[in-house]
Formats: sequence, structure tokens, C-alpha cells
Amino acid sequence: MTFRLPRTPGHLFSGLYSSSGLSRLPGLLMGLLIGLAPALTTHAGAAVDSYPNKPIQLVIPNVAGGAVDVSARALLPRMSALLGQPIVPENRPGAGGHLGNAIAARSSPTGYTILACSGSVLLSGVYRNLTYNPIADFTPIGMFATGAFLLVVPASSRFHTVADLVAFAKANPGKLNYASTGTGNSSHIAGEMLNMMAGVSTTHVPYKGSAPALTDVIAGQVDFLFDNKASSLPQVRAGKLRALAVTSVERMPELPSVPTVGETLHGYQMEGWIGLFAPAGTEPAIVGKLSDSLRRSLTDPAVAAKVAELVGDARYMSPTALARFMREDQARLQKVVKAANISVQ
Repeated sequence: MTFRLPRTPGHLFSGLYSSSGLSRLPGLLMGLLIGLAPALTTHAGAAVDSYPNKPIQLVIPNVAGGAVDVSARALLPRMSALLGQPIVPENRPGAGGHLGNAIAARSSPTGYTILACSGSVLLSGVYRNLTYNPIADFTPIGMFATGAFLLVVPASSRFHTVADLVAFAKANPGKLNYASTGTGNSSHIAGEMLNMMAGVSTTHVPYKGSAPALTDVIAGQVDFLFDNKASSLPQVRAGKLRALAVTSVERMPELPSVPTVGETLHGYQMEGWIGLFAPAGTEPAIVGKLSDSLRRSLTDPAVAAKVAELVGDARYMSPTALARFMREDQARLQKVVKAANISVQ
């Protein structure tokens, strides 16, 4: 039997529709695809070679003034200069950071939308029913900062040491409350880690960022807060807050007289980190260009000093190393999340 269809111009497909021609169809199509492959590869290679040829959007899933926001913005002038195109920051806060993350995850993987995010938001597993996969939907560009938190109380607080706070909490279960900069982030997990390791019960009060949380702690509406250095250290220096401890293994150089939490609760350690990410599927060569500009920016002493001043330490980690580190950090964070039964639907 012969299938007769209109003949194409130039009879390009003459004979394909006979019974014998149908048998040759897969091979002919494969031949066409193989013939097209060099052109497609050349086009993709040209797009990578010319990247970037327009501004890059940086999604920041947090309010202005927080650690992620200020540290990411400190990088942008140098990274933009190295890439030859401006990187334009856009704050998209909401849902503990997951609103902005989802926007970035759904973006086209062309390298023109990237994300600055703290590790705890991606890895804690607190939020359920997300519209994106925090691990699978992103490709790491690189880590650029790590930092300890300050355990702060109002300047008028009765507490002068971690031991004071723990003793009161043990004698008065549920009476103390602590602020966080969002459910499921590092400041929240730091508070739950204190509860677990000290054997106390204090009440979590989430806020939408550092600024509103600090306002209520300074006013005495909330008893204590684990907060990043960028926003809390100026308030400590201004005498509006008292720093009881830092969450790193060693004391913070800026506050040498302030002990670590671990000096009272042996083994306590909580340090956050911040990285840049691209949507999954972004060309490795584009990720490499972005990561190289990040690395080179952090070798600039002025940039590194600014990031360190704002967050804690300027620290570059490559995409491959960060992917491995994320798997390890996820396991550590989720131990606390599961033990404390932290969950947001």
C-alpha cells in the first residue's frame, strides 16, 4: 500500500511515505538530527561565549538590610566590572525566603537570573509543599560568606551571661520568648538548638527579617535573639543591646570579651553561610564564568574586608565543593529540625 500525501517543494521527502519508505524514516530523521547537531552546538557555544551581553538580575529573597542583602550587594560592583555587565539586585522577601527562591528556580536557565541565599533557607526542610525543590532546582555558583550569630538581649535585661538565661529558663519553663528573623532559618534553628542542649523550653516568635526583630528586642518585647553581625553589632556598640555570647567555636575578634555559647553549653556551634545559585540546567560554562567572577571579587582585599565586616568571614567555595558541603549541612540542620518538630505548611 502507498500513502499519498502532498509532495513537498523540491520533493525532499519523495518516497518516505511508501511502505518501504516508512521503514527508512527513523534512520533518515536521525540523519537530519545529526546534520543539525553542529549548527545547534555552534549556536549554544556562541551564546556561552557572548555571555553576558545584558544585565543580570540577582534575586535576594530577604528584606533589605539583612545579612544576605548587605553582603551580596557588597560583591556586585566588582563582579559587574569583571563580567562587563551590571548585576541588578531585587529584594523579593516572603515565606521565610522561599518566595524569592521560587522565582529564581522558575527562571530561564540562561544565567541572567541568579539567586543569593542563606544555606539554612535551602537546606533546613522546614517548609512543606514548596513549589520548587530547594536542592534539585538550583546549581551552586559558589559560597561567598560564613558567619556566626550574636546572642543578644535588651540592654536592660536581667541576663548578663548564657548561664543566667539558662538558669531562669529552667526555673520558669515557657516564660521566656526569643525572636528569629524567620521560621526555619538559622536564627530560629539556633534558638531551638539552645533549647535542646540546655534542656529548656522557650517560645519562638518569628519576624520578617532582622530589623523588626531587633526593634522588639531593643524595646524589651522579646527576651533574646540570635542575629547576624551585620544588623546586631551596631546596636550592641550603641548600647541598645547586650551581647551574651557568639555562636562560633571561637570568640569573635570584634567582641573579644564576649564568650562563645559553647563555653557554657559544650558542643554548641551554629554558623550560617551565604551563596550564589543559578537555576538548574544553566550551562556549566556560564556557571563557571559567574563563579570565577565571584572568586576573583573575593580576592579583592576591599571587597573581602567589606563582606567580613558585614557578615563574619569572606569565604569562597567552588560549585562542586559547595554541592558537597550542602549535602553535609543539610544532614546537620535537619537533625535539629526533626528533633524540635519545626514545620511550616
